[in-house]
Amino acid sequence: MKILIFGLFIAGIFSNALSQTISVSGTVKDAQGQVIPLAFVRDVQHYYATYADSAGSFLLKADPSSVLVAIANGFADTQVKIENKTVVNIVMPAGTSSSANAAGNSAGLAGPETGGGGGVPYYQTLMTQTGSSTAVAAGFAHEPTRGSQFLLLHWVHGFAIGIKDSLWFDINNLYNYDKASGSLLFTKDMKTVMRINKPGIKYFCLFNGKLLPLIFENASAISKKPYIEVLLNNSKYKIYKQTDNKLVKADFKSDGIITSGNRYDEYVDYEHYYFVKAGDKPKGISLKKKTLKELLGGDADKFIAAQGDRDVDDDYVRELGYSLAQ
Repeated sequence: MKILIFGLFIAGIFSNALSQTISVSGTVKDAQGQVIPLAFVRDVQHYYATYADSAGSFLLKADPSSVLVAIANGFADTQVKIENKTVVNIVMPAGTSSSANAAGNSAGLAGPETGGGGGVPYYQTLMTQTGSSTAVAAGFAHEPTRGSQFLLLHWVHGFAIGIKDSLWFDINNLYNYDKASGSLLFTKDMKTVMRINKPGIKYFCLFNGKLLPLIFENASAISKKPYIEVLLNNSKYKIYKQTDNKLVKADFKSDGIITSGNRYDEYVDYEHYYFVKAGDKPKGISLKKKTLKELLGGDADKFIAAQGDRDVDDDYVRELGYSLAQ
């Protein structure tokens, strides 16, 4: 896979000021009642958007007086009025999507980043190492590389929100997150990968087949990386996750009696969580129920009680964040 560095040059779709939003859920299906996984659904008047999950279900905030539009390859764009309903099901007829051409609301990409060529060999080296198995000078069979510098095993759909609440998307792109550099990457053909270079991005969302997206934003008080993941976000506090990633080289040794080390290179993750209260400095935390109760001052008690013995993980905190927004 060849890696290039490109700037993101996308026609923004700008939102209007919102006086009210509601939570809208529903499903996206075709005329025969079959679900359409990963259809893109957005409020046509504003920047609120999401992708349906693997079961065709979606969930987003929207203006109750606005209209939802669903976009998917192989289907005609379909608009449905919200009319203050909290459940809106969308049926898409077969046809040509607006994504089939570069005009309209489909994102366009252009222009190599000035002076950015230095990153190319770095990525190419990582890509060619992954999955390789060779005989090396150390005298042992080098096994396939384990782990990855990419967050997601499979490349996924996504979109970005600009600092002026503009919506940037292209349903023909697939995205991933580079854990080592903190960069957002995208590809159109799974051969050439490009790094997005767009200072105007406020945050971006990646959709891995689940109902709630993975959300990334800049957090300069925590990390020098351009983006880290935000698991929970409201006006009072945020919970961030920073994943550092390091390639540990094979270090197998044997004297014929004692052996040590590994026969494979491995990308190793180091995960750190931070709590940021409005106006305060970041605080390193662990994901535990007791910690969440103490930090959130009782806001999480109802959600935590409803979860029973469920272990606290990233999805737990994402769902907690969504429950607090209701």
